[in-house]
Amino acid sequence: MRPKITGLMAATMLAAVTIPPAQAITVLQMTLDELTTRADRVFRGSVLSAEPGTREVGGGTLPTVTYEVLVEEQFKGNYPSSNGKTVVTITMVGSPKEGAEPVNGQRRLSALPDLPELDVGQDYVLFTTQPSAVGLSTTVGLGQGAFKIYLSPEGEELAANELENAGLFNGPVTYTQLASAIRAELN
Repeated sequence: MRPKITGLMAATMLAAVTIPPAQAITVLQMTLDELTTRADRVFRGSVLSAEPGTREVGGGTLPTVTYEVLVEEQFKGNYPSSNGKTVVTITMVGSPKEGAEPVNGQRRLSALPDLPELDVGQDYVLFTTQPSAVGLSTTVGLGQGAFKIYLSPEGEELAANELENAGLFNGPVTYTQLASAIRAELN
């Protein structure tokens, strides 16, 4: 063999061995019926707090975020009440982001798609899963089950999930439209 070809083959083989394979994760796009059916709870609420933490699972440690959410309107599920207020605790797997502190010189990144991050003080309509045996929960369909409530320039409450309601509505909808559609699905 020629030295030039041998060097090229060696470089190609080295690249094939050292470059990690690309991973693609697809999340099933859901209908409103699928979101409501798969959810343990569906409610509108305001995020009171977001606390990072960890959970010991299967001999390892998972990063988590625990959200306290003040429930303002209940569509589906059971809700504990204390002092006249209903507060739901949701502990989700936290996903290390860019700039996460290295451990033993290595930065670990999740192979999971990013879970929705809820902003403190923000209102949402959430479709949440039943907590697992270790107490972890998430929004159904990841970002599909977390509808952020915000005001339009005209002062009207609008709702949109992380996919801008793709497959559900034609873009953001009014909160009233979303609430009516959820009630229709549940009846």
